[in-house]
Amino acid sequence: MAKRPTARAQASADEVRTDKQLVYAARDGDMRSFDALFYRHRDGIFRLGLAITKDPSAAEQIVVDTFARAHRALARLEPEDSLRPWLYRVAVNLSYNRAPRKGVVLSPLEDAIDEAVSNDERSPAKLAELAELRRVVLQAVDLLGPKHRLVVVLHYLNGLNLGEIAEVVDCPIGTVKSRLHYALRRLRTHLSAHPELGLEPRAAFAATPGQRTSRLVVEPVRLDRP
Repeated sequence: MAKRPTARAQASADEVRTDKQLVYAARDGDMRSFDALFYRHRDGIFRLGLAITKDPSAAEQIVVDTFARAHRALARLEPEDSLRPWLYRVAVNLSYNRAPRKGVVLSPLEDAIDEAVSNDERSPAKLAELAELRRVVLQAVDLLGPKHRLVVVLHYLNGLNLGEIAEVVDCPIGTVKSRLHYALRRLRTHLSAHPELGLEPRAAFAATPGQRTSRLVVEPVRLDRP
């Protein structure tokens, strides 16, 4: 009698399967595959919802509503590889169509980013420095207008390429490039108020190796470097 795979083994198997494979499996009734899609993309959708609404409760509901729509649409979903563009476009529409709650305390984008320092071997002083750099950068991102903040979150925090972003926001790739260029220019202006940090906006964002979503990695980079 064959042994059933352990939960850890199943999770590892799910990690190497593409979104398309998971969608097809979920369509055939394997709800564990749909759960894998949820855990793969929920953090990115939450970041996106919070970046638009500034309301953590609303962002959490947007995650739920996005996957509820995905479940209803399983029979017609045909992702080429990643389901991210479809999911994020739904999340963007839900975010913009959501009426703001009265009396809600708006939350900064920093609340959506995990520090992920529990296994970091750098010194406490270095970690404290990086945390401060991250705080400054995310405050600057929060000061961007909605359209420019959105493309920064999609590209630098959630790891979407330009084509995927164009699909999400329903505009030409050239427009996405223009918005990113303008956003970086504005970030440089905001960060110039902290010359002691010597921070270049592009150096503030990096994808985490081996993960399908990105986290913010802030490293000091001198602006006067060649």
